[in-house]
Amino acid sequence: MFFVTYNYRCTFLLKLASLLWPPAIISVLVTRFILPSDFRASFLRRLILYVASCLGYWTVKVRYTRFKHSWEAAKMGAVLPPRMKGKWPGNVDVVLRSLDIIREGYSTEHYQEFLDENGCDTLNLGLWWEDSFITRNHHTVQAMLATDFDNFMKGPSNIERIHGVFGEGIFGTDWPEGRVHRAMTRPFFARERIRDFNIFDHYSEKAIRHLLARAETKQSIDIQDIFARFTLDAAGEFLFGTNDLNTLDLPLPIPGQSLMGPKGVQVDGDYGGFVHAFESAQIVIVERLAYRSMWPAREFLADRTMGHNLVMDRWMAPMLQAAIDRKKARGPQVCGDNEGNLIDHLMDSTSNIKLVRDELLNILLAARDTTASLLTFTIYMLCMHPDVTAKLRTEILKRVPSGPPSFEDIRHMKYLRAVLNETLRLFPPVPLNNRATKSSCLVPGDASTNGKPLYIPGGDTNMAYLPLVIQRRKDLWGDDAQEFDPERWIDEERVKKIVADPFKFIPFNAGPRICLGQNYAYNEASFMMVRILQVFSDFTLRQEDAPAGACPPASWKGAAGRKGVEKIWPQNASTLYSKGGVWIQMGIAVKTM
Repeated sequence: MFFVTYNYRCTFLLKLASLLWPPAIISVLVTRFILPSDFRASFLRRLILYVASCLGYWTVKVRYTRFKHSWEAAKMGAVLPPRMKGKWPGNVDVVLRSLDIIREGYSTEHYQEFLDENGCDTLNLGLWWEDSFITRNHHTVQAMLATDFDNFMKGPSNIERIHGVFGEGIFGTDWPEGRVHRAMTRPFFARERIRDFNIFDHYSEKAIRHLLARAETKQSIDIQDIFARFTLDAAGEFLFGTNDLNTLDLPLPIPGQSLMGPKGVQVDGDYGGFVHAFESAQIVIVERLAYRSMWPAREFLADRTMGHNLVMDRWMAPMLQAAIDRKKARGPQVCGDNEGNLIDHLMDSTSNIKLVRDELLNILLAARDTTASLLTFTIYMLCMHPDVTAKLRTEILKRVPSGPPSFEDIRHMKYLRAVLNETLRLFPPVPLNNRATKSSCLVPGDASTNGKPLYIPGGDTNMAYLPLVIQRRKDLWGDDAQEFDPERWIDEERVKKIVADPFKFIPFNAGPRICLGQNYAYNEASFMMVRILQVFSDFTLRQEDAPAGACPPASWKGAAGRKGVEKIWPQNASTLYSKGGVWIQMGIAVKTM
């Protein structure tokens, strides 16, 4: 089962065989029992017959499947979601259009366009003649993540797509394996542990020294790069017990001279090699999603993640070796609940070093990329809204004018939490996510279905949901849904509406697979924002210092929604990022930390 599930070449060949052998049997039977004997003597005739059998079989198979689904939906009092109507067979043109928009457009823009064109909130893309659904219906998301959780798994196809990067880590496993991973990881996000801010304090001081150095010389800095280093170094010590990463001690990108990396800017050295591989692998995963079930054909001869994995493995090797050495030194003893770190406990629970490596990489993604994304877009919003910056700084200085904040300090900063929540609403770190159905089910319909539910087929049918789109819907958030307004998280009446309909705000997912590091991320982001605003009074965007190609295309100007006003280029590769970084200049208020 492992071989079939995770060897994508094997899975693809088996699927191909299931499409090719029935027509072969049909053509043989027709040739032997129906057509004259001299027909078999011509290879060309037999080939034409086989091709015709394939086309006939596939047509009947597709039409029968659609008829079956329509009949089952009607029997259950439901309707089928609208199906995307492309110009080419199998909606191949929709695949190509998606790829074009991904390269030149706004994050998740292609899905938004498809839904708008079809006037619905849930749509069957029908790619490669197969069912593949997308939804921006938050009630459907509630069913997927909570009320019908057991029927919506990650699914073999989605796991196969990401397995080359995430392996058998927490993001690459389904229930019940995922429950085991969460049980191992949960103790390290316990309240007592995430209230210990000493690690945040150490690395935030390093980060602020870089910010001060650039501010004093009137130079800009890529804040996305700084936050990625800060969150990685902090995670390395907090979760893996190593303070040897020290990415904040390495040279920074130079304004106006840096090159474009896979996501942000290109970084030199061993750390730069890891970042390039880590981010490139995530982009491969997103491209695979665009190709849907045909991505294995594109990578049949060469797995595009393999080279990146080798680079990541070399970078992570010292952390793994240190954990192995500690385990040998402990002998038969295991770490207690309050001893060691995450990697030590993983080593105690398994002898499978590959599994430990996979978990390490999974947690690094969660700890580095998601919180770095939140911090990056928060600063970007403060650049665009100096009034918010001033109000936020007033709250911070009133509570903690200098020095590191405590957990209680952060808990009482209501406006700080409002700013972070509003950033998470407009720029969720995971703007797109996927599930797949085990068995056929019904999900809530929308205005286009006249109250009838929607029928979704079973059998590993993919369903993508769009937090970024849901959290900007005007019918859910008001006419100002596209605007940055932290006050919506302060006004009691507006907060009551959010609490009453919680699945319209899902930056940390929801249900049994809600993000374990949610509070860790809030604390880390809050701590860093307090320290920055104690020192700096204002922020100015300087995207002219970003690498060539980082600024939004001229075609974005005047577009609807945030696309028409954005000064940076939000894109998605597992997590949301700004293409080419976010370059800012900071105004110094206080030079001491």
